[in-house]
Amino acid sequence: MKKRFLSLLLASVMVLGSLTACGIGEENKDDTTVQETIVDEQEKDKILRVATEDPQVPLDMHLYTYSMIMKITDNVCESLLLTNAEGELEPVLLTDMPTLSEDKRTYTFELKEGVKFHNGAVLTSRDVKYSLERMISKAAMPGLLEQVEGYEPFLKGETKDLEGIELIDDTHFNIHLAEIYTPLLSVLATPYTAIYPAEACEMAGENWGMTELYGTGPFKLVSYETGVGAELVKFDDYHGGEVNLDRVTYQFMDDPWMAVFEYKKGNVDLTYMDAALYKRLANDKTVNEDMHSFQPIGGYYLTINSNVITDPKVREAMTYAVDRTALCEGTLFGAAEPNSNFLPENMIGGNPEAEQFEYNPEKSKALLAEAGYTEVIAAGGCVYEFELVVNTAYGAGIYIAKTLQSQMKDAGFKVDIRKVDNAVWMNMKAGGLIEVGLDSWYADYNDPNYMLYPVSDSCSDTNSIFWHNDEFKSLMIEGAQTEDIDERQQIYARADQILTHEEFGVVALFNETMFYLTKPYVEDFEVTSSYRTMLKNVDIVQ
Repeated sequence: MKKRFLSLLLASVMVLGSLTACGIGEENKDDTTVQETIVDEQEKDKILRVATEDPQVPLDMHLYTYSMIMKITDNVCESLLLTNAEGELEPVLLTDMPTLSEDKRTYTFELKEGVKFHNGAVLTSRDVKYSLERMISKAAMPGLLEQVEGYEPFLKGETKDLEGIELIDDTHFNIHLAEIYTPLLSVLATPYTAIYPAEACEMAGENWGMTELYGTGPFKLVSYETGVGAELVKFDDYHGGEVNLDRVTYQFMDDPWMAVFEYKKGNVDLTYMDAALYKRLANDKTVNEDMHSFQPIGGYYLTINSNVITDPKVREAMTYAVDRTALCEGTLFGAAEPNSNFLPENMIGGNPEAEQFEYNPEKSKALLAEAGYTEVIAAGGCVYEFELVVNTAYGAGIYIAKTLQSQMKDAGFKVDIRKVDNAVWMNMKAGGLIEVGLDSWYADYNDPNYMLYPVSDSCSDTNSIFWHNDEFKSLMIEGAQTEDIDERQQIYARADQILTHEEFGVVALFNETMFYLTKPYVEDFEVTSSYRTMLKNVDIVQ
């Protein structure tokens, strides 16, 4: 899943008050006129108008792992496979599900014939090899394919060819594994393994995802401008059957109340909303029947840079310094559940019997004292100071961070909040410059190996965590090679225990429920538990 990092934005009291004054809590007196205009437009074209966050970066899932990008690219680009709403894998660009060799180390694939990219090029095995190699070389999620033969020398630049991907002809290829890797097909269903046309992508260079982006999906990208929006149009040569919508327009609005305001005015048909808006809008008769919810697989956590905060006792103290219940019931208005584990309970490895950490400021202070921090450095008896970095692309993070700042002060921590935009956030993570970060992770498929990916040995450093544990690493390898569900349950439960209850590599916070508003005339729209929003079957019926 992709990295959502934070939920959509929490509105400040000032913004809430000003929008109420503008009529956000009232019926729109011009609704009849607006609806007549929509009908007139839809008689010509079926246009879905979406309000969403501004990605601020190229629309390239090989480079970035954000759901705000995926909301657009899911309908432009496709992977070989897809995890459907029922959690089952199904072929997309393949004639059938791949076959597996007897030793379980070679998968054989057959592409559909005649599948076209949006630039008219026909999909071939070469495009698949190019795309998977590019995904590794761009280093956003390279470890997803680390079991493929030749991965290490390719990643290090010692060879330009990923040996484990064997091309047979234009529509047939094999993927050879160095070791058994149970989640491979699920990996090939993620947006991070999107298939691009090799020649066009290579020629576009840094413009890929900005001025050029060609996929095989039901819609093709017409325009994308950060700070403004994006537009998609129906791809007439789509290989996957009839597409109902003619166009999809995305208006970038980082303020969720403004998006709701535009929704109520009739200027957008769909908007994602923050959980914290639920309490207000659930009682708003103008929109409460348009509100829908979904439960993503994943949650929020604090990343901790173990190169900076080296003592596990300090990290443990941080765990007891958070009042998760108050955070969920207060800041998030009951639209989230406290969780002290990294793996959700409904996933293999989820352990409902694991300790759920209670808010215990005194224990936190005692742990800090054991670590040698007793000298008061700030008001309130604070003895340990750290910087908490928050990505302002999701304003909810500011309010969550302020809640944590207040809670942790009583537990001996002085928390300095640093707000950065999305671009700076990504650069800081890549450079290992985040001491503590407010982050979240949502799985693109229901597997613990993928859920634990951000803290895995191959990814921890690029997430500015730098936490490594030999037993955890061995368990991750063993789990990926194990098919028996009961055995995997024990393996991953132990891995999560090491991460969150023994070494405290991260501080797990909560799992949230997410919401969106959609007009009654928008049919067959849904968001899956893996946070995918496919628009192929969506229709507008007046």
